[in-house]
Amino acid sequence: MDRYDMEDVVVAPPAECSSPLKEWRLKGQAGTLTRSDFTEFFKREAPKYFEYQSVATETDPSTLTLSSFDALRVQETFRLTYFNANVVSQVKQLQQSKRHNMHGSIKCMFKEALAKEELIDLVVEFIVGDNPTAALEKLRLEGNTATVCGKVFKNGEPTYSCRECGVDPTCVLCVNCFKRSAHRFHKYKMSTSGGGGCCDCGDDEAWKKDHYCQLHLANRKNPLESKILTDAVRERAEICFGAILAFCVNYLEIEPNSSLECLDGGNVEEGGEVDGAQYCTVLYNDESHTFDQVINTLTKIAKCSRKDAMEIVAAIDREGRAVVKCDTFQECNNLKTAIENQMIPPLLSTSRHNQSLRTSVLHVRAVACQQFALQLLGWFQEFLVRHYLFRKTFAELVQRKQEAFCIRHILEHDVKLWKTARTCWHRLLISGMLMEYDNKMVLAQEFSRRYATIVEDFISDDHDHAFSIVSLSVQLFTVPSIAHHLIAHEGIFNKLLHTFYHVAIEKFIQNRTLHFSKNTAGLTFFKRANYILYDLRYLLSLKPDVLSNDLRSGFLEGCRALMRVLNVMQGMESITRQTGQHMDYEPEWECAFNLHIKLATTISQVIEWAASDVKLLRKLYKMTVRALVTNSFIVAGEKTEARSVAGHVASCLMYDVSVKPVSIHLPLSRFYAGIYLHLGAHGMTYDLLQSEMEGLAGKLTPREIIEPVLCTHAMIAQVAAGMWRRNGYSLLHQLYFYRNVRCRVEMLDRDIVCLQIGASLMESNEFLIHVLNKFNLIAWAQDNYESMLAESPLDDEFMRQLSMIDEFLELLIVIIGERWMPGVSMVSEEDRLRKEIIQLLCTKSYSHSELSRALPDGNSGNSDNIFEDVINTVAVFKKPVGVDSKGVYELKEHLFEEFNVYFYHYTKEDKSKAEELQRERRKAKKELVCCPPPMLPQLTPEFTSMANILQCNVFLSICTLIMERALDTRSRSFTESHLQKILHLLGFAIQEELSDHYPFLSFYERSQQYGILEKLDELARCSRLEAHRDFVLWTIRRYKELQAKQAPADSEAGPSGSQQGNRGGEDQPLSSEEQVRQEKEERARLAAERRAKIMAQMKNAQKSFMKSNAELFAVSDKEAGENPAGPMEWEDISEEDEEQQGAVALKPQVACLGPERRFYQGTETNFKCILCIENCAISRSGPPLVSSAFVQTSRVIFTTPNMRNGPSALHMSCCGHVMHYSCWQEYYTNEETKEQRRPHRNRAALSQPANVEFHCPYCRTLSNTVLPVIESLSTFSPPTPAVGDSSYLPPDSFMEIMRTLATEWAALKDEEMCPFPTLEGILHKSGVVGDKAQFERSIQLIEWMPQLHERYSDVAAFLGKALLTQSQQSHLKDLPAVSVVDPENSELVPMLWDTCSYTLQALEIFLFESQKPLKAELPMRSQSCAINLVRACSLLSASPWTDEQPPKHSLRSADAHRFQVGKCDQLLDTVFNQKGNSVLEWDCFRLLVTFQFGVYNLLLWNSSQTVVPSGSMFDFYILQTMFVAHLTKAVLCFDLEKEQAKRAPHDELAELPYVEQLPSRVRDNMVVFYRRYNIPARVLQRSKLYKQSVEEVIPCEPHHLALLIEYVQRQMRSFLRCACLFYRCLTDVDFPDSFPTDQPDRFELMCQYLGLDPRLGVYFDMETVFATLMQSFASHPHIDREVEERLQPEAGARSLQLEPCLRPLPRLQPLYDDYSDLINSVSDIFCPNNEREEMKTPTMCLICGAILCGQSYCCQPELGKMSVGACTHHAHACGAEVGIFLRIRDCQVVYLGRGKGCLIQPPYLDEYGETDMGLRRGNPLRLCQAAYSRIFLQWLGHGLHEEIARLNDNTNVMATQWHHM
Repeated sequence: MDRYDMEDVVVAPPAECSSPLKEWRLKGQAGTLTRSDFTEFFKREAPKYFEYQSVATETDPSTLTLSSFDALRVQETFRLTYFNANVVSQVKQLQQSKRHNMHGSIKCMFKEALAKEELIDLVVEFIVGDNPTAALEKLRLEGNTATVCGKVFKNGEPTYSCRECGVDPTCVLCVNCFKRSAHRFHKYKMSTSGGGGCCDCGDDEAWKKDHYCQLHLANRKNPLESKILTDAVRERAEICFGAILAFCVNYLEIEPNSSLECLDGGNVEEGGEVDGAQYCTVLYNDESHTFDQVINTLTKIAKCSRKDAMEIVAAIDREGRAVVKCDTFQECNNLKTAIENQMIPPLLSTSRHNQSLRTSVLHVRAVACQQFALQLLGWFQEFLVRHYLFRKTFAELVQRKQEAFCIRHILEHDVKLWKTARTCWHRLLISGMLMEYDNKMVLAQEFSRRYATIVEDFISDDHDHAFSIVSLSVQLFTVPSIAHHLIAHEGIFNKLLHTFYHVAIEKFIQNRTLHFSKNTAGLTFFKRANYILYDLRYLLSLKPDVLSNDLRSGFLEGCRALMRVLNVMQGMESITRQTGQHMDYEPEWECAFNLHIKLATTISQVIEWAASDVKLLRKLYKMTVRALVTNSFIVAGEKTEARSVAGHVASCLMYDVSVKPVSIHLPLSRFYAGIYLHLGAHGMTYDLLQSEMEGLAGKLTPREIIEPVLCTHAMIAQVAAGMWRRNGYSLLHQLYFYRNVRCRVEMLDRDIVCLQIGASLMESNEFLIHVLNKFNLIAWAQDNYESMLAESPLDDEFMRQLSMIDEFLELLIVIIGERWMPGVSMVSEEDRLRKEIIQLLCTKSYSHSELSRALPDGNSGNSDNIFEDVINTVAVFKKPVGVDSKGVYELKEHLFEEFNVYFYHYTKEDKSKAEELQRERRKAKKELVCCPPPMLPQLTPEFTSMANILQCNVFLSICTLIMERALDTRSRSFTESHLQKILHLLGFAIQEELSDHYPFLSFYERSQQYGILEKLDELARCSRLEAHRDFVLWTIRRYKELQAKQAPADSEAGPSGSQQGNRGGEDQPLSSEEQVRQEKEERARLAAERRAKIMAQMKNAQKSFMKSNAELFAVSDKEAGENPAGPMEWEDISEEDEEQQGAVALKPQVACLGPERRFYQGTETNFKCILCIENCAISRSGPPLVSSAFVQTSRVIFTTPNMRNGPSALHMSCCGHVMHYSCWQEYYTNEETKEQRRPHRNRAALSQPANVEFHCPYCRTLSNTVLPVIESLSTFSPPTPAVGDSSYLPPDSFMEIMRTLATEWAALKDEEMCPFPTLEGILHKSGVVGDKAQFERSIQLIEWMPQLHERYSDVAAFLGKALLTQSQQSHLKDLPAVSVVDPENSELVPMLWDTCSYTLQALEIFLFESQKPLKAELPMRSQSCAINLVRACSLLSASPWTDEQPPKHSLRSADAHRFQVGKCDQLLDTVFNQKGNSVLEWDCFRLLVTFQFGVYNLLLWNSSQTVVPSGSMFDFYILQTMFVAHLTKAVLCFDLEKEQAKRAPHDELAELPYVEQLPSRVRDNMVVFYRRYNIPARVLQRSKLYKQSVEEVIPCEPHHLALLIEYVQRQMRSFLRCACLFYRCLTDVDFPDSFPTDQPDRFELMCQYLGLDPRLGVYFDMETVFATLMQSFASHPHIDREVEERLQPEAGARSLQLEPCLRPLPRLQPLYDDYSDLINSVSDIFCPNNEREEMKTPTMCLICGAILCGQSYCCQPELGKMSVGACTHHAHACGAEVGIFLRIRDCQVVYLGRGKGCLIQPPYLDEYGETDMGLRRGNPLRLCQAAYSRIFLQWLGHGLHEEIARLNDNTNVMATQWHHM
């Protein structure tokens, strides 16, 4: 619960005359001290520390209820003062002081700090004697804490496991132990705890080596006994421990209805007399109802506000319960009844979700005692860790069976407690019982004996597993010696499975087989029962080296229980082929697979255990055989018939798969296959064991072993042939999981082994006939099949038959070829894994995570290490290139030879992909283009007879049949895939005989009888089978190798034989590759011949022409002799001439402003409207064109250390795609309607209206407004060419005009009746007389504003509305939250200017960070946005205003115009009259933009004439003014000492030569200016004057001036780049070619482009107007104030907000290089609203570095009128509505926008170049700077909103309530 401050209440002294401590000691000496003395003390004192505050609702006028704490205080006061009359007034005062502004709410608190000090510390003092602190410190120094760490993990706490040393994956270390252990240098895994586990450091059985960290290693040397803990101390401790346990058990298990029985009746009555509010309604946590359901119930029934309800619900979720009301029993009971009767609609249709919320009414004293009991348990747990002897005492106490607090009681009553109480007991048991092995064994035995009861309670409970006592199993069952002891002596293996059978599956058994009812998979009880199987997995995780007789018998007991489970699973969820109509509803299938997945690991573990012990294996084998014989699924009572193929007869079971039930689930058959594999290793055989079991009622024949599996495979083949289509998706899902990596180890793989067992035990011909019969192919295998087929039509049945043949042949390939299984072949597990990886890498290159996901999980914890070792032998790791790519493994070239196209784990897609890659690879290497079978490993003796299949008559007969049908063009029962598979099988047969592994194999001889080679030769020449020619040739080649090997036997054939061989070689057909090459060579030869023929003809024609025109050729030769270089003259220019010409060509510098400015050469710009696809050109009178734009609030460039709480501004971006305004409006209306209709599934409607967002119709860029596309500004006011130097007004005249203008407008403000100044008046007063044309030429005055299309005003209004709405949303202005935005708002145009300046500044910073100079090609988006924004500002500012004629396309009303004029007037006053801020506080570029667009409105007020700023002389003077201001600021701020410190002593100064050649007067002026105005110099001089009382001249040498100039040039960089961008858009004069494209921009080039003089000395010349201007800027009184404040740094806050010349670049927060350091750094950060709970989801703001409690109800501040998550609230202030957050424990980066967000890849990568969102893999992660830079640039480029929109556009995106983040 949340607390409130009641520290003002003083605790009354106890009524007893002596202290309890003295009393206990006296009784202790007398031997009369008992536990009840302590429990009574706790019971009496605990309620005094409990407080609650209950306030009446608004509708209920009753007053504040007195707290229980206060009531008790009052009782004490009554006793002390004998009913003093002042008590009533004291109570009233107390009530008044507690009034809070809350309605119908309850705030409770237990004052733990005070209780510890006054109660618990008293007990400690009693136990250890006087001065307990010193005694405990001595105890700590003795060092006997524990050798085992045992730290209990909280939810979300980081844990570490070592892949190299951990015995299993559950062995983990806490942060502190990990940091101090050797494991930090090993391959470790990082994860976050679900809570409840504990650190295994120091546990010898958890680690293979490095068992201890440095801390716990030291504890091993300490003695077990202690000098401090004497017998007397231990005796006292025993009494106290017993009392504490008794008190806690008694109070924490109070039943609601008996809460009074545990209390003293008298006290209750006394308490009841003061105030009736002595009862509490307590609401408990459950996992059935959602937060919102409980919140709604509380607001509706308990009448509390939503905010309070959320706080209560957060407390319930955190603590497990919360007090909702404190009142009389009647009131509390009424509330309880109302809450329980409240019907909450169920989320899921299960009985549990229909239950009501659990509530109870408890007495206040009971609640207080419970809170104290929780505190006691928490303290007790920490106290036990202090010494071994404390734990020993505790363990002895809880082992006393007669005590109420014995282990049995604690375990069995856990289910009755709430969340926090459970956690406290669990932690106590871990700290008290798990530190020492003996205690751990005792707890494990008790736990095992009560296991069934505990689990049944857990299943009926609804708390998460982590909060149940069952979760202790992982601490006990994973200790190998304890697990083995429990199996041997407690029968725990049997007990677990017996319990599972009864609680989970017994009710679903029908006819001795499991059949789950619909939706069982969703039933909670079934999910919870599955935890038993996890416990089973823990129990068997480590097999012993040697099995004792007890362990063996205990294990066999468990195996009997397992057989019982497998027996009912055999054939579960069987299915029958649906014919006629489609099945009505999909049957339940998930439950069976869930059961299999949970049991599969256990089955593998049982087989592993059995394999290690011959006695166990023998007994388990017999047990399995008995179970199979008694199980009747498929094999029982089926009739047999004889079937004949190729002269061989077999008696086959006639079970028709297409008619009768068949099942995917055959765990008993598969278990048998698993056991059988290990018989050979111990010298046992099928026949030997069969003879030992003669007494068995039935005999398990090989036919019966394979029959269920064969039926399943026949069904799978029929599904592939399309025969089961009417059985719906459930069957397809089952077949998917059958092959899936999670299930196949104990399904598909075991099935193939089962068939291989059958193949090895049966006669080969008989085995094949059984398989053919099951696939219904007996008729197909007969010679006369084709003639029978000719009589019947080609229907669907026939097509299915062809598919079944394919499936049969593929199954045969798998049975023969898939033998990489220990026990089947002479291979190891590593070889099996190696084969799997090779086959995977033949399909594509895999990343590390993809590869590990594609491989099955190993049973042992070391599977990772084996995987790493194997992968490095077969593949090469290619490191990632670029930020987005992953590192991938590529198969080593020589291992492609091991590729098998029919690998049984391939899906159809994998197979075709792998085959295509293999063919391309072989084609590139100029080999035969086919996929031949690989060499096979040697079979073990038990399976050797399986090789006989490859030479048996049935096999060879099938091969010849298919080859003959392939050659017969009339054959109907043949497809090319049949031939490919037969060639594959023949390849196996040839290679098996070549390997010499099997002496009995004589395939060559047998094949000659069947004429295999002759048929292969015919196939190679058959044009119909062109596609398979290369495979046939490969088979022939291998066959010839076999023939050559058999040659000694054929040597009698003599020379004729060899001749025949040679002749055969000549006729050998070509491979497809050779054929293609031959054709290519032939074509090339013919083409060359034809070309030669044509060239010869041309040569003859040329000769004849020259003969006939001989005189012409004679003349031309003569001319060529006279003038040899005629036609090539231009090439002979010398290099020097070229250089001179180039210099002349480049001499005039391109400038966009000033006297030498380059004028814009207008070019007509044509566009195509992206909506109507019509051509459109920009014209004034034509329809307006627009481009979609996005305006957002931004603080990006203000995110610097000195401006954390600075302002925000509007930023605009635009994609640049042009459309007609009318077309866009139609599109926008549709988008707006769609947006309003769309369900807002993942966004919150925040209080203020937002701009409707839409996407650019062309490029889908996020937009929320439009920007007008306007023609070049120069076309509005074409400049008049200058004639001579006197064509323009000089700068001093401009300055004078500006000063006069400022003075006139200032006077107007002072005197309201004063008339508005006119242009003529201002010119006259400023002394600018003479040629008015000169003024007009300088300012580029135009007589009237060109008339624009009438709809331009609509565009302007829409843009203005968007700007205003956005500024209101972000609270940029203190505007009221209005629903309608006024488009004639007075601030609009200045807001547009600010948007323009901010956007350009942001663009400049982004370009600088991206290392792009100005001349580098700008993206179209940035370019079009800047140009259109500047043009819009210029045109909208230039609208003329007269009283008669309002502007048509302006954003301004009369008020708006006046506001704008007022702002510009203020600016002029600041710049020219030194009123307002000093130059140190100016953002010079922002002022420049405002000055540029606003000043002309002052000059031309109430005039019909106007100015469109486009690069006039006045524009140049404005720039010069702001340039000089920036220069002044830089000189004022220059710190000589800092600059000198940055430089190396002998560095050359680039500007020193320039300074030395300056005229002395200019240099002197610089020195004087520096000494008089430079702030650091003045501060230094003044501080020395104070100290020495002697005025010292500030040194200023030429090299100091050179330093100053270099500093100024650096500080001007950003201003000049922004100015270049601005005037490039204003004047449309492009940057000159001299600008660099791949290096930083140079100061002098930027100055030349802007028309400024780059030689800074000029500005210090007193003969110019600039020196005067600089002095006026530098002599502002604020600057003197800054000097004074710097002289007194201790004075505190500065009065001036200084704006640096070169603003520090925005940066995201630096992150730890190692992710584990980051996760550890937040491991101890507590939730700000609850000091006892750590943050569940610590989230770091990457902009400012704040750590927030993300996505939690406990930390939800209000934004507007709505509760939002801490991150949303923070983003609003920190990032102006957008934020970047790193969820530290999930390793996820969140972009959070306005009501929506998205998750993106974090910048932390593992060694394989992959991210790990959610820490699923747990590999060590390192910071990738490139990935972090990408996030940084996305933020810097204002791309977060767009990225969020792009990722949310995906239809598959998960609905998330982002505003709760």
